[in-house]
Amino acid sequence: MKIKLFLPLLVVFILVLVYLLWPPQVPISPLCTSSANAPEKCLQIQSNLGDTHAQSFTILGFAPYWNLKKLTSDSLSHITHFAYFALHLTSSGQLQTHVNRRELEPGYLNYTRLLNSNPSDKPLLLTFLPQDQSALTSILSSSSTRLAAIQTMLTALQQSRAQGVNIDFEPTGDTPPSLRADFTLFIQALHSQLVSNNYHLSISIYPSAGSRPRLWDLSALAPLTDHFVIMTYDYTMPLSPRAGPNSPLRDMGGSFEHNIVKNIAEISQVIDSRQILLGIPFYGYEWDTENDAKYAPTLSRGSVASFERIQQMLNDQTLSLLWDRNSLTAYGTSTSSGVTSQIYFDNEQSLRLKLDFVRSANLGGIAIWALGYDNSVPWLWPTINSLNDPVK
Repeated sequence: MKIKLFLPLLVVFILVLVYLLWPPQVPISPLCTSSANAPEKCLQIQSNLGDTHAQSFTILGFAPYWNLKKLTSDSLSHITHFAYFALHLTSSGQLQTHVNRRELEPGYLNYTRLLNSNPSDKPLLLTFLPQDQSALTSILSSSSTRLAAIQTMLTALQQSRAQGVNIDFEPTGDTPPSLRADFTLFIQALHSQLVSNNYHLSISIYPSAGSRPRLWDLSALAPLTDHFVIMTYDYTMPLSPRAGPNSPLRDMGGSFEHNIVKNIAEISQVIDSRQILLGIPFYGYEWDTENDAKYAPTLSRGSVASFERIQQMLNDQTLSLLWDRNSLTAYGTSTSSGVTSQIYFDNEQSLRLKLDFVRSANLGGIAIWALGYDNSVPWLWPTINSLNDPVK
């Protein structure tokens, strides 16, 4: 009987000793992974530039109109570009100025206020997006509406003294090849007008664009574009049946179809890595869940939890902080509302890993969604600012 009890205890002791002496690898740079049963695998990030030490990184901050009153001097001093979000284009290529006869469209209304009082002294970029999916198709499918939309943008650039545009055309569902070709024609015509005035051009794209092009013919667009904003967030959507990471750096367990390292490796096969701005979300999603287990089934639609809200919950000790080793991101559980809830987000540790990835992959920088979600988070901007610290 004593032998039967001793053997299981001995096995447990040996396993614990092995784990302490040879812990599973968590790479500082997630480009490479290895295990005892598999050789080291490294995802290749293509770049035409060799020495990264002397490079400066772009820190683009999107400022949505609903957050303009929440912008802080701290955030505005640490970004390199200030992107106003957003101006909407109608099916005819004109600015949407009203939602009805009496009410101004909020994006346009706050744009007019921006003309009189720009809170930032950094280069201003204007984000343009179609009013809806029908407008997206109408603008792109006709040469006359493409030219009308371009003229609308040029007028706004001159009026606001902005230094460039961000094109945020996000299709839903499958994109026919003809519409993809029309988008390329649109960007070709836009580029020809912008380059003569030294305006900056960026295009926002889905992180899966390297494997599923949809609207964006990356090889054709690359010579025409300064930066591609990779929207590396919303990997787990609000209506997901289970909770999960908003912006997973990797996926060691094969739990998800996509992750950042995989997506950037795919995209960088087509475009120069220095054209890539990695999307950094200043928010997570919060779900009511069946229990507090990682990736638990959800009981509600996910709601946006800003960094400000998450920090307040941590300060109030109503959120228990945990680490998702699979995705190299943080998450937290809470029962403060009377039900179990989970939030998946970036904390200081996961953000530093992403900035390490930006450096090691020689990307062009980061694009933040969104300014105004970052108030009262003491570690955030010193961490962001470290991206451009001299390499030691």
